[in-house]
Amino acid sequence: MVKKIVITILLIVALLTSTFTAYTLKAENKVVAEVIFSRSITDRDIALIQSLGGTIIYRFNEINGVAVFISQDKIDDLEKIKGIKKVGIAAKVEVLDEELPSNCSLHGTVLTWNLDIINVPTVHEEYGLDGSGVYVAVLDTGLEPQWRDYFPEDRIDSEHAAAFLGAMATAYSVTEDVHNRNAWEADTHGHGMHVTSTIIGFKVYDFYTVDGVAPGVTIIPVKVISNAGWGFTTDVAAGIIYIANLYLEEVESGGKVLKPEDQINPIVINLSLGSRSPSPLVRAAIGYAIESGVFVVAAAGNEGREGMVYPAAYPEVISVGAIGWTGEWEPITVEDDEVTFNRTWWRLSDVPEREELEGQVYITDFSSWENKAIDPEQDLDVLAPGSWVVGPYTPYGAAHPPYWANGVPGQYYFLGGTSMATPHVSGIIALLLQKCIENGELNLMQEDVEAILEKSTYKITWYSATVFDPIEETYVTLEWEDAALGNGLVQADLVIQYIINCEGIGQAPNNCKNNK
Repeated sequence: MVKKIVITILLIVALLTSTFTAYTLKAENKVVAEVIFSRSITDRDIALIQSLGGTIIYRFNEINGVAVFISQDKIDDLEKIKGIKKVGIAAKVEVLDEELPSNCSLHGTVLTWNLDIINVPTVHEEYGLDGSGVYVAVLDTGLEPQWRDYFPEDRIDSEHAAAFLGAMATAYSVTEDVHNRNAWEADTHGHGMHVTSTIIGFKVYDFYTVDGVAPGVTIIPVKVISNAGWGFTTDVAAGIIYIANLYLEEVESGGKVLKPEDQINPIVINLSLGSRSPSPLVRAAIGYAIESGVFVVAAAGNEGREGMVYPAAYPEVISVGAIGWTGEWEPITVEDDEVTFNRTWWRLSDVPEREELEGQVYITDFSSWENKAIDPEQDLDVLAPGSWVVGPYTPYGAAHPPYWANGVPGQYYFLGGTSMATPHVSGIIALLLQKCIENGELNLMQEDVEAILEKSTYKITWYSATVFDPIEETYVTLEWEDAALGNGLVQADLVIQYIINCEGIGQAPNNCKNNK
């Protein structure tokens, strides 16, 4: 169900999530197949696949896998090739619209409710951290051509930005590994722009700048979803492997690939997308990235009680569910059957301190719960703001502002979804890694960071909340169970305190003292 409401010329309600479904190119009865070998891939294997009429889209020597464009009636023959361990059909990535406080003296920016409720301002102002020296690869729809109107140019790594649209009709090979590279800044959808804005902040015209979770981070845009709002799991796997190899080059060069040079700059992968069906290529790519030292964060899904999506459901991935605040849209008045509510609450309302927050956090109705009856491995790690998050977003598929806007950049939207919650956690990890760099000990791995996040949360001990719905202009009561809570609402300041209190960065988190 799609719900939209115009709240000002500037802000429109929308919600975006991403799902995977199986995909067939019906016109030619062809599919994109994921193939995993039990051994190294040889040129003879490639020749055999080509003899069946298959076109190799990607060859992943790192994980002994290939992506093949092939007739569906040749799948049985493909499975008979000696050495092939598993063959599956690639999934289609779709983007679906379901429902649509103070200033930072350090950055001269506007702070918003979603940063306040996870105590990001404390980390910025008291600890002086902003994510500098850390990269976040946003695997998404890419950025729109006018991205410089919203983001500082030096916060976007244009040199290493890339696009992987190997199964698309518009794809072409720029190098052996990168397809249609320039498409990363030709997006007309907007999802990747909004996700990026949560991490590094954004300009609102020339009025002011909204702060991000980690405004010092450098973003690597990696387009794996087309402008139509969909892509393939094979492209997601390609993007993950690309970033893993980039980080390996950074490590092997002693910090000569990414800036600043002469230090190892860590990379976090943000996956605000998901699939109901597991993908062997994507999971293998994630394993390769984690083993390489890259951190992987993914959206839990917008399926509610039906369970988590992949890859977030894999226990090795840091998964993120979505919360909201009961103070949204306040104050609300009703006079002569006319309802009015506060349209500037998102930046002017003050979220209570942690000690006074009890009962004021709610689990959104869409945030995916653990459903171990479907998959015993499903593991929800932490929660982050994902109800009404403001950022630049392209309405109606237009890459540039309409003629009547006189060149003013595009619109700004409230978006909700675990897609919006995920970049909050990616940004917090960047703050954590910056602190590690300052301490001279960058040796945390994925499981260490996951454990620190899980121990640095605000526990939600209640199971219902009443919130205002601006679409229906009424109050609704939401209910949830333990399966929706994970380890609680992540707190940026507790994450940093954990590292400060730790006796040995990089040791098992249980070796740290005074842990929360």
